Amino acid sequence: MNIDIISKFPDFQRIPLERDLTEKITNFGSDNLYPQRMKQVMLVSPLAKGAVSLMASFIRGDGFEKGDKIVNSLNQTANDILQLISEDQAFYNGYGLHVNSTGLGNTQEIQFVDFENIRLGLANKSGNINDVRVSINWEQDQNQLPDDNINAERYVLYDEAKAGSEAILTGKGMIMYVTPRKNTYPLSVIDSIIETCQADHELALFELGNIVNGFLSMSVFKYPSGGDTEEEEEALRQKLNGLKGAKNANSVIVASIDEDFEGASNLVEAIPANNNDSLFINTTMNVKNRILQSFSLPASLLGMLPPNSLFTAQQIADDYTYTNLRTKDTRNQIERIFNEKLGLNVGKIIPNSFESSQMATPNGTTT
Repeated sequence: MNIDIISKFPDFQRIPLERDLTEKITNFGSDNLYPQRMKQVMLVSPLAKGAVSLMASFIRGDGFEKGDKIVNSLNQTANDILQLISEDQAFYNGYGLHVNSTGLGNTQEIQFVDFENIRLGLANKSGNINDVRVSINWEQDQNQLPDDNINAERYVLYDEAKAGSEAILTGKGMIMYVTPRKNTYPLSVIDSIIETCQADHELALFELGNIVNGFLSMSVFKYPSGGDTEEEEEALRQKLNGLKGAKNANSVIVASIDEDFEGASNLVEAIPANNNDSLFINTTMNVKNRILQSFSLPASLLGMLPPNSLFTAQQIADDYTYTNLRTKDTRNQIERIFNEKLGLNVGKIIPNSFESSQMATPNGTTT
């Protein structure tokens, strides 16, 4: 008996690990622009953008217990840095920090580095990666020959055991590259729904196009004529194109017709507006549901509830509790890095809490 296997693994990699020997990096995607492409898609999807922002808000909570501590020469506080890394963590599943240390290996200052600007260096014979390149110009024309416009700066990956010696030898600082798997490019949070996020954008374009390019409840007044010349017909076509859009709703079009035309007796004819909304209701709901399911976020915190539903204080409080649990592991990881690895002693991250007068107890406190 022969048995055929009808399922198979995908025949592509979401992030192909190609080596760039010129820049001495491991490309982040086939074009080395994976994070930039993901960000562009996220920014044009209203729901995905809102979901990422909500995740970032719950990751940083109300900030560190000692978050007012200045951590760099730019007078940024630990909470300032926390806000920046929470946004990258919520979207890219990773973040980067530039760390300067003293000769004794103690952290002197930290600065935020945009995650999309960091590229991992080449792995050695043991498969280990020891450095990264940082540039704000990875988007240069990929068809051109390599040039100095990238200006990629090399940094050693952060290692607390080597921080002191690095400070003495170079003083350049090190890059802390935080990802779920050490020194591996992570998938963006929207990677599995990138087509859905684009569909969210396309649906908005359809609505705009339906209004801008459609005739909205117009009427046509027709009068007999001996026939139009080609010039007159072209002028009419241009005039009709100018009558599209919301500002021309309920307008009246005056048009000449041939006296022998069958509909010549019907001088006034209504042009109904196109109603394609019903065709897209299911698509819109599927897109929204798929994005929400991917983020595993409560719809109420994004201002979305089923028709005829009401927000209640208890429901929102429960959703706060759930989302705090959803982001707890990420907050714990950030706390360990700041307090243990970097030794900044900024305390724990205070989770978001929901307070409402509707939930007040007789003594005035909230439940």
